[in-house]
Amino acid sequence: MDITSILPEGCIANVISLTSPRDAGRSSLVSKVFESAAASNLVWERLLPPDYQQIISESVSSLPSSLDISRKKDLYFFLCDHPILIGDDFYPHSPFLVVLITIGPVTEQSWAIDKLSGKKCYMLAARALSIIWGDTEAYWQWISPAELPFLPFSRFSEVANLIAVCWLEIRGKIGTKILSPNTTYGAYFIYTLSDHAKELQDPVKVYLGVENEMEGHTTNAYLQMPSGRSRVHRRRQDDGRLPRRREDMWLEIEIGEFYRGQVDGMVEMWLRGLGNPNWKSGLVVYGIELRPKAQI
Repeated sequence: MDITSILPEGCIANVISLTSPRDAGRSSLVSKVFESAAASNLVWERLLPPDYQQIISESVSSLPSSLDISRKKDLYFFLCDHPILIGDDFYPHSPFLVVLITIGPVTEQSWAIDKLSGKKCYMLAARALSIIWGDTEAYWQWISPAELPFLPFSRFSEVANLIAVCWLEIRGKIGTKILSPNTTYGAYFIYTLSDHAKELQDPVKVYLGVENEMEGHTTNAYLQMPSGRSRVHRRRQDDGRLPRRREDMWLEIEIGEFYRGQVDGMVEMWLRGLGNPNWKSGLVVYGIELRPKAQI
């Protein structure tokens, strides 16, 4: 018996809304009735983060006029594909919205929706991080991405360009309150290297710890892919985490992961050199991104 001949479309939509964005997409392939139900506002209103209306209402600029926010499915996928900039004046009280064109102070964070899960994603810009000697022009330069032609597109107005340091240390913190609850998050250091990068081939230490929980986890990672090694050796987990080229052409290495439960706290993350005293250069810091990890 065809279920669509028994249940009205609204009832089917209500059932779909209790699943996930991925399941909503799959259900649209069942039949024309399911396709219509899966595209309804009832479904996508529930799949959007519960505070999305507050985020939009307290934005300092408007969404693109071409976007019809009354169509919740369109709004959902727009927020997946277009990270929203957040001014530092608003953190950490709530993830208020600053859209695409920055107005006022330098924007230090961005917010987006994970397409498959509907969970919140955040990225801390380089300006939101604590970089040792970061305010000393002889060591680091804060520049517009347009000033470095080799850089991929950046959503932020500034990146940190390493001129020369002998000690590399970068730290970041974020409160778990603004993240989606009951979710495992990964934290990723986002960066790129110039063609003239020096002394960055040695492993670094990366650390992630959550306030009021067990001791954090520290491991090795590589900013550059190790050379002169067999593929088997490079894949050894105890040898260090390797960089990955993202779709946006930046590089990333995983710092660590944590579970965001019902108790709020601070997540601390850092990247630190392992004692190589030689002067390092050619690192461009984009930021640290926190996003839900895929559930297998």
